[in-house]
Amino acid sequence: MPRFSLVLVCGLVVSACGGGGGGGTGPTPNTIVVNAGNNQVGAAGSVLAESLAVIVHDQGGAPLAGVNVTFAVTAGGGSVSPATRVTDAAGIAKTRRTLGPGAGTQTASATAGSLAPIQFTAIAQIQGAVNIANSPTGVLTDTVGAIKSESLTVLVTDQNASPIPGVTVTWASSGGSLSPTSAPTTAAGLSKARFTYGTAAGNQTATATVTGLVGSPVTITLNGTAGNAVTIAKTGGDNGSAAPAGQVTYTVQSRDSHGNPKGGVTIDWAVATGGGSITPAQNTTQTNGNATAQRTLGAGTGAQTATATANGLTGAPAVTFTTTATTVTTVQVGPTNAFTPSTVTIVAGTAVNWEWQGTTPAHNITFTTANAPADVPDQTQGSAQRTFPAAGTYNYHCTNHTGMNGSVTVTP
Repeated sequence: MPRFSLVLVCGLVVSACGGGGGGGTGPTPNTIVVNAGNNQVGAAGSVLAESLAVIVHDQGGAPLAGVNVTFAVTAGGGSVSPATRVTDAAGIAKTRRTLGPGAGTQTASATAGSLAPIQFTAIAQIQGAVNIANSPTGVLTDTVGAIKSESLTVLVTDQNASPIPGVTVTWASSGGSLSPTSAPTTAAGLSKARFTYGTAAGNQTATATVTGLVGSPVTITLNGTAGNAVTIAKTGGDNGSAAPAGQVTYTVQSRDSHGNPKGGVTIDWAVATGGGSITPAQNTTQTNGNATAQRTLGAGTGAQTATATANGLTGAPAVTFTTTATTVTTVQVGPTNAFTPSTVTIVAGTAVNWEWQGTTPAHNITFTTANAPADVPDQTQGSAQRTFPAAGTYNYHCTNHTGMNGSVTVTP
């Protein structure tokens, strides 16, 4: 071969095999798809039997090795291990999935490069079950202390709504009681408990729990109503005080044997001692169990009494109200800028009556001591009475006139 031909051939070989110095970027992932492990069912908290696996392809549809795939839990808790895996010669990357502690649908994702992530779905079961729900039975209202005629019932099912037997359900109550407090589900997936209403009227609840199941705990609300009234009790107006011929309001409440208010009871009212009057002579307790009457005291001083009687109840239960008719101490307001007398001493439960002397400008009574009676606004005539139920010294003044001060000393 001529010399120049050999040089030309060698030059071509160098150009094809070396030369340029730059390298390529390699194949780019084009698709990532589930290869295995989707839609498994397993016990909550356990490792799924089959690995989650994906396969990555290049633009030509061939499996692509050496690609980093990232796995992550997206719902339900638990974990994946490892979180990152490189595809093998077949383009496959795998991880193991440990389910979270709760029942129901749990998901995980796999991502390669900038490709959209793909999802794996699994169903976690607890004692073979996924869901728990109320299975309504009968009315949920009865008298306090009664035993509900039908058992409270819940239904336990799997992801396909099929009943699951043998699942232990824990029952608990607030306000009432349940028996039993733990009951396994039957072949029909039902767990039952008998409910006894508590003695307090109002809402009462029962709960059925299988920790981790979807829908747990199931809460059932019941309503206990008051039983028949058997007695009455004083709830307002007793042991107060007022001026002779003054007025007070008395309140009684009709109750069942457990102390719950019960309406619809006829109350007969009557003056017992001290004279005066009480109206109405008869009325009926309302839905809250209360009935009220207004007593007008007699003209004398001292203790005066009145009675309320439920003649329609067994034994005709009755209560007695006592009010003390008290002497009123008078203080003149004006005609000068002064209270006369400026200091008075009274017994707890009695009253002071301020009488305006018909002069201008107006005077007021403004208390400066805590827990005093209500202030009296500006006026030029008339009177205002205030009762002092607690011992102490109560200072007051007229805000319109500096130095116009007074005080009430109350002894026990």
